Amino acid sequence: MKYYSVVKLSTMWSSDTLKNDVEELINDKAKDGYEIVTVAFGVNMWWMPTAYITICK
Repeated sequence: MKYYSVVKLSTMWSSDTLKNDVEELINDKAKDGYEIVTVAFGVNMWWMPTAYITICK
């Protein structure tokens, strides 16, 4: 049975900072044996760059 989890990352500074944070998180989770299912970028209600990463194990 697979267990899914959604991780949300936001930043107040720049989309480049968010991209770097997402890359670091994805690499760490992949090393721990997680499967990266989806990565979606957008903005939240305060127009902060936000990423949603779906992972499963």
